[in-house]
Amino acid sequence: MTYIWVGFLSCYIKLMLSNRLWGTRYFQKIGGRAVKEYLKRLLVISILGICLSSMMVSLGNCQEFTKIEVLFSPEQGEEILQTLESAIQNAEERIYILIYSFTLDELAQATIDKYEEGVDARIIVDKSQAGPGSWIRRVLQQAEIPFRTMDGSKGGSMHIKVLIPDDIVLTGSYDYSKNATYSNDENFLIIRDKKILEAHLVKFDQLWEKELSVVSTEIIETKQRAPPDITVYITNTGKKYHNSGCRYLSKSRIPISLTKAKQRGYTACSVCRPPS
Repeated sequence: MTYIWVGFLSCYIKLMLSNRLWGTRYFQKIGGRAVKEYLKRLLVISILGICLSSMMVSLGNCQEFTKIEVLFSPEQGEEILQTLESAIQNAEERIYILIYSFTLDELAQATIDKYEEGVDARIIVDKSQAGPGSWIRRVLQQAEIPFRTMDGSKGGSMHIKVLIPDDIVLTGSYDYSKNATYSNDENFLIIRDKKILEAHLVKFDQLWEKELSVVSTEIIETKQRAPPDITVYITNTGKKYHNSGCRYLSKSRIPISLTKAKQRGYTACSVCRPPS
């Protein structure tokens, strides 16, 4: 924008000095004072233009401003819970959770639903809160969501409480528990800021990767989903299993899984050659 105004000023001066618009005779006619007055006006116009362009650039940079909202429980506990649940439900790229205590079924189910839709969901929970037999451990294992448990870096607790759904940071003293929602005095921040987001993503990755080298810390990974069993076909009388198009299925055709067929002593048909 500044370059445009400087160019405009340069062109204007050239036009003034050209023979077509402001020839020598005209300068002689109006006198030197008038010329100086015109130049002063041009200087004022150019300065105003440069200032205006600087303001436009500043306004453009303000598009990436930091926006922070603050909530407090228990008076706004329900709103905090709804905000967290909505943020998870609207996530399209990632759901990263660092949390000390996680006992809210609403948030666990929302995370599971998004993970099943293909969203990258990963959770780190304090080891003391997700031990064998704990509710959150059982729920996440059944859903096969990647999660890890850990102690604090220097033997204390993993006490960070943050949810990163896509490009938002939701953090504060608030744990994912009923006590934090309805009883405790907690603070909760909704932060939209690129630098704060990047800092939390770096921290999450550091803790996630750090656990790979810590033997004493339990790491719980997603199990490989078993591929669906193959369906083959048997008859009422024979002891062979067949592909669906085998000619020996003309009189009877009973579907059965390949695993069960083998367990019952059936062998592969040598004509249609089903998988073995």
